[in-house]
Amino acid sequence: MNTSTPTSAPKRLMLDEKDFFDVLRARRPSPPAADPQALDGYLTALIIGPRFIGPRQWIPAFVGEDALMAPEHTTEAKALQSLVAAYNTISSGLGDTPEIWRPRLAARGDAAHAPYLWASGFLLATKFAPRLWQPILQGAESDLIGPIREMADPRANLNAPAVAKVAKAVIAIRAHFMPRRAKSFR
Repeated sequence: MNTSTPTSAPKRLMLDEKDFFDVLRARRPSPPAADPQALDGYLTALIIGPRFIGPRQWIPAFVGEDALMAPEHTTEAKALQSLVAAYNTISSGLGDTPEIWRPRLAARGDAAHAPYLWASGFLLATKFAPRLWQPILQGAESDLIGPIREMADPRANLNAPAVAKVAKAVIAIRAHFMPRRAKSFR
């Protein structure tokens, strides 16, 4: 459901989606998010959070330290490129076309099925700046996170308007943190 255009490495330098998630699921210790929805939520929180989280802080948990220096055509290097492409796709979607950006959710009929996977990935990534995320997570900031909190219920199935509410919440959180985030680049 993510409608942004991928900005990524050439396909030959990446894994197809099935192989990429097979690599993630086979890693030990397990990465923080090893399915498409959870990874999308996790990366979204990294991208919109209160401060820039450098790739060296989060990439090793997914593809390992060695992937950062792996030779170009190895599985590790391709997994790294696939991960970075997913990050870039979300980032460019949120930056270039926020009005049509949507979280990546598996569809079942007219509703998003198991959106709690996305929400759990999102909430897990807030651990990189827990003190800065705290006012948002506690709802002290106009309850910006309310729609994301609602989708964290394992019984939740979201229809299109509810998914749009989640996207709007992501955009609002991004805007809330943008001034602080800009300072973190200085």
